[in-house]
Amino acid sequence: MEWPKRARTADWENGVLTLDGEKKFDIPELTAEIMEQLAGYTLVGFHVKGYPVTDEMLIPFTAHKSMVNFGVENGSLTDACFPVFSAMPKLRILLLDGNAQINGSGLSTLQECKIDLLTLNHTGLNDTGLMQAASMSKLSHIQIDHTAVTYEGLLAVAGNNYIKPVAHVQFTKEQMEHFSQLQREKAKKPVQLDEQAASECRSVLSAFFAEMTEWEQYMEQAGFEDAEAVPRLLAIWEKYVSEKPRPGYRPLGLSYSAQGTYNGEEFLDAEQITRNKLYIYTREKSTGIDRRFLMKRVGEGWMIDAVQERLNGWQRTGL
Repeated sequence: MEWPKRARTADWENGVLTLDGEKKFDIPELTAEIMEQLAGYTLVGFHVKGYPVTDEMLIPFTAHKSMVNFGVENGSLTDACFPVFSAMPKLRILLLDGNAQINGSGLSTLQECKIDLLTLNHTGLNDTGLMQAASMSKLSHIQIDHTAVTYEGLLAVAGNNYIKPVAHVQFTKEQMEHFSQLQREKAKKPVQLDEQAASECRSVLSAFFAEMTEWEQYMEQAGFEDAEAVPRLLAIWEKYVSEKPRPGYRPLGLSYSAQGTYNGEEFLDAEQITRNKLYIYTREKSTGIDRRFLMKRVGEGWMIDAVQERLNGWQRTGL
């Protein structure tokens, strides 16, 4: 075969190598020479599914400078593969599902790397390995279904409030919710919660959610050109929000959800920050989005000062 001069992505599955999503080559076997050739490209993505890739076969990719997304699924990798990834300066996503010999003992080599998504479903990942994964500085999501991780092992990493283990089969929904609750408890500052203040804040938020849902239903019928669209939204802001308006976000930037941004919001928890500030934690029922609202005492009442969503850690977003 005649190799192209450049390639940005390479995918191998069922004996076919695909470069840049369109150039296909029949490659029944991934030889050392082929791996050398692929490692010589400035790839940002490399994936192999269903081939017995070994640790030695990955050596040409060591410290690959442009790689962002790397995956070997259902291969023959062991924990000896991790040093290959540790020096990849741009690696963010590492997909290693189905490598049964990986138990996580080598994850300590990835502590300082920038990986934020790691999938280890159907591997031998155990409690010790999960603990090492929790020490990775940038890791936010790790998939752990069909592994040797126990529930006690999961709870042992709850002190890391940045990591979000993903398990749809390994543990029940109730167990995962308890883990999230424990994470929040461990992350709280040691300030006694003012239950009365928390109750008042939830009332303010409930009223805000209801009026926003009503406004969005109105917008669905009236459209952005309606003369009352902006005044009605500004009235809600004046009543409930102390946050200074920001360009691109409501109320300066008009947007709405037909389903209702806050139509399915459930209260989860509250955290006292200072006497005059606290967080109210919520979860949207249908989407599972976790939010926390920073509430600020204004005069005799409470107003919304900011909102964050849990994505890669808590990130500020718009109301």
